[in-house]
Amino acid sequence: MGMSAQQKMLHVADRLGLTTLKDMQGTTRMVYDSITTAATNHTFFKGASQRAFPLTNVGANGNQFQVDEALLVEKIGFFIPSAADGISYAGLAGASVKFDLVIGNKTVIKDATVEFGGEQAFYNDGTVASSVIDLEGVGILIPPQVEYYVVAKAFVAASRVSISARLGCYLFGTGALLNFNTTI
Repeated sequence: MGMSAQQKMLHVADRLGLTTLKDMQGTTRMVYDSITTAATNHTFFKGASQRAFPLTNVGANGNQFQVDEALLVEKIGFFIPSAADGISYAGLAGASVKFDLVIGNKTVIKDATVEFGGEQAFYNDGTVASSVIDLEGVGILIPPQVEYYVVAKAFVAASRVSISARLGCYLFGTGALLNFNTTI
């Protein structure tokens, strides 16, 4: 029988010597970052602390979680910010995305593709969905205080030709948040 997301997170944390993670508050967690300058290559979450909400929600810690915080990534999604202010969004609109997920100095997902017209979730404005890849049952843990980032390239879904586009990325899954009730 497989492990639940929570069991996997605690197992990996235990193997890393993060014994207090089990005392933290469990939650559903989502971090996102968007780059509103059109480009053929994007690096998400690196330098995100320099961007303000609504372009990102990672805050001052940038691309690493605080002590006793973590995220077991179960879905990775992409969307297109349709305006430079980061408020309006569009689906991938005929584009697909090839990406790598890097945690620490290790590439843990390489050359994966999220296809336009594939699984969709995260309805940003209530009508436009992001295209996602589902890692449920697998899950990849981003532990506390370890830098993470996503490198992505958009391309036309039908012709596979690289395109210059604005792009945004979500990491969604089971998380752990600092719980002051048990740590102070």
